[in-house]
Amino acid sequence: MVTPLPLAQELPDLRTGEITDALDADFLTLVSWDWDVRVVRYPKSHPVLGMPDCEIPGCAKGTPLGEPVCIGCMNRWRQSGLVFEDFITAPRAGTYHRSDGQTLCRVPDCQRPPRLVTHGLCTTHQCRWLTSSELTVEDFLRRSPQKGLPGFGPCQVSACYRLRGSARTIYCDVHRGRLHRERRLGTFEGDEERWRLTTPAVAVNREASLRGLSDRPVAELLYCLQIRTAREVKTRDHRFRQICDQLRLLQAPSLETLEDADLVRAGMVDDLRMIVRGAQTVLRRLGATPETERLKDIWDLFVFGHNGTLNFTKIHQRPLREAVKVWAYDELPRRRGRNVAASMQNMIRGMEQLSKSLRLQREDEGHQLRLLSRTDMVSFCNRVAFLAETGVFGAHHRVNVIRYVRKIVNRIRVMGLTGPGQVLEGLPAGFALSVEDIPDEPEGTEAGRDLPDDVMRHLCDNLDLLEKTSNREFRVATELLIDTGRRPDEISTSPWDCLAKDPDGTLVMVYDNSKNYRLGRRLPIAEATAAVITAQQERVRERFPDTPTSKLKLLPSPEANPAGTKPIGTIGEAHRAWVCDLPDIMMPVVVEVDGQQVTKMLPFDKSKIFPYAYRHSFAQRHADRDIAPDVLMDLMDHRELSTTQAYYRVSQERRREAVDRVTALQFDRRGNRVWRKAQGMLDSEHVRRAIGEVATAYGICLEPHNVAAGGQSCPLRFRCVGCDHFRTDVSYLPDLERYLSDLLRSRDRLMSAFEADDWARSEAVPSEEEIRRVRRLINRVKADLDDLSEEERAQIEEAVALVRRSRPVMLGMPRVGQPLPDVRPWTLP
Repeated sequence: MVTPLPLAQELPDLRTGEITDALDADFLTLVSWDWDVRVVRYPKSHPVLGMPDCEIPGCAKGTPLGEPVCIGCMNRWRQSGLVFEDFITAPRAGTYHRSDGQTLCRVPDCQRPPRLVTHGLCTTHQCRWLTSSELTVEDFLRRSPQKGLPGFGPCQVSACYRLRGSARTIYCDVHRGRLHRERRLGTFEGDEERWRLTTPAVAVNREASLRGLSDRPVAELLYCLQIRTAREVKTRDHRFRQICDQLRLLQAPSLETLEDADLVRAGMVDDLRMIVRGAQTVLRRLGATPETERLKDIWDLFVFGHNGTLNFTKIHQRPLREAVKVWAYDELPRRRGRNVAASMQNMIRGMEQLSKSLRLQREDEGHQLRLLSRTDMVSFCNRVAFLAETGVFGAHHRVNVIRYVRKIVNRIRVMGLTGPGQVLEGLPAGFALSVEDIPDEPEGTEAGRDLPDDVMRHLCDNLDLLEKTSNREFRVATELLIDTGRRPDEISTSPWDCLAKDPDGTLVMVYDNSKNYRLGRRLPIAEATAAVITAQQERVRERFPDTPTSKLKLLPSPEANPAGTKPIGTIGEAHRAWVCDLPDIMMPVVVEVDGQQVTKMLPFDKSKIFPYAYRHSFAQRHADRDIAPDVLMDLMDHRELSTTQAYYRVSQERRREAVDRVTALQFDRRGNRVWRKAQGMLDSEHVRRAIGEVATAYGICLEPHNVAAGGQSCPLRFRCVGCDHFRTDVSYLPDLERYLSDLLRSRDRLMSAFEADDWARSEAVPSEEEIRRVRRLINRVKADLDDLSEEERAQIEEAVALVRRSRPVMLGMPRVGQPLPDVRPWTLP
């Protein structure tokens, strides 16, 4: 009897033990793992690994991707041309059998495999049955009891665990036939020993053989499968078998040592290489700590609690690279949000530019630290300026590069890295940048990236196409981006229960501002937006009825997400494909033809339609509806008003024209109109609005000391209607009316049953004279408006909207709530 080939073994090492210890006992039980047998068996019912039986009677194969039938039956179904219900019930010639692994002979205690699946008898017992007078196997076994026979041992192919069917061969029937066929076709290489080590096992549904692999790759494959399953990523049995077969062919001692070239050489297709690279990633993270990761030149930020990587390899001077790594290690704990890798890599790119400048402009390529000086920094700044002027990168990038280098170099010095025994020991103090070295910010802001109403209307009319080309979740995400103006990642990661109500009954959407790490933010939304969210909630609840709502996502990923707990990824790719498929959006554009201004219909540039543009459109839409800047700042969830003001635009020409119009309807505290006829006086009015005034509740103050103090040096305590420095105009009419309402309301409340001393009540009650003055101002402004023609009144209203939009926040006075504009005004008739 031939001695079986032993399974490939390796001496135990620390890394193999570390990986083996990381394997979960429950997972090994789930896949029926036995270290002696080394075969992974997929369960029939499991949300990730489960493969239910094929619905075709007599077929025990597993069904992939939630299909009702296995791949073989699916192919036969497609070839039949029948509907599925008819295909299942269609009669078949003879009995339908499908093999699902090797079994033993039907004779009790017989240790030999059957010759044919249809009969279930080994070769010896089949010969006895054929020479008997019995017509069926059942009659033969019942009337002629047979004794079981000993087996011939396992197949000598390393990966195979089937039994041999004959004493004349060392292989199972399948591998014996496979070897014979390769020799007949001339594909056998002649080394039978290597053939036994590298040839794949017989493919069995729901099984994958890891036999023939050493302990290290076996533990690595199991750990990879465990992590993918825990992340709810499906790994189909045939894919796992193919990877095992390729590793066996390569005789790889470990997955971690494989290069991509090795995988290509082995014939791995892209999706298999992706799985292997994912396995290498999880193996690299196993046992990694920040202290071990910081020694590498490429950091996996997963170890630091973030996503992505940091690459330091393009900093050529080794001491400078190590210093930047020390800075990054110190900086990472202070970083939050989802874009930590991108923001920090941008800063490191500044140091890459410095490193490249030293390498190109110094004979020693910057390796002699003690020889660096201020001159090298000046050369670096000049080179960055040259790259910006020649279009290698933009003006904003030039500013950021200088700013980042200054910040990092200064921080390196503060951390003491230039001291004795440190990585930058001896670095001269002159090798630094000052604030004066940072170029001025280029003019221009984020404003102007909003989409015109005609474009928005066209996009909204074609949302059905987005749903057809991608899925429902991407359509809902786009609708919410348009309606709410949130950042794309804030929408894509929204929880299922993101819809709520404030105490006053106002509908709000709850979201997390991950960019600024502000959680549980509440945005007022319209009923139409709430209806979109409610419909999506019902759909998700129907798809995932068993998952608690606290774990569900409003927009669950369609892939690797059996419980609905994973959000969709970035919507940029699907959104771009949708926009590209749309017909051209024709827009009127004024062009010059033969010296004449001509309006032509030209296609809108689709590259300007991207998910973040909806946030700009949201800001511009609200600014156009006269939402106060401070209120809009809250709606945009910004910390600084200047950030919000950069999101919408009011052109200087339109602003100047608007100021001219409202200044012509300006009044003093007595309601007398202040005429501005001379252009020079109008010019001074523009300057005054820039530097010579400060906002009050319902006008402006021209008193120099109060202006210089930012509105905090008013001896009259904002009783502006009694001050000669007070001016108001038609743009403040809504504020005057609200102020009058506040005065009347306060007077009525104080004069009612309100317990207070007489002196306190008299001091607090608004004076009748103030009420009379404010009422007279309102009537005077309205009277002048009534004297205007319809066209003039329309022009004044447009000018008022522009002036109010660019007006600074009122100082020292309470804010007034404002209603939100329509969600999609371009859809209104």
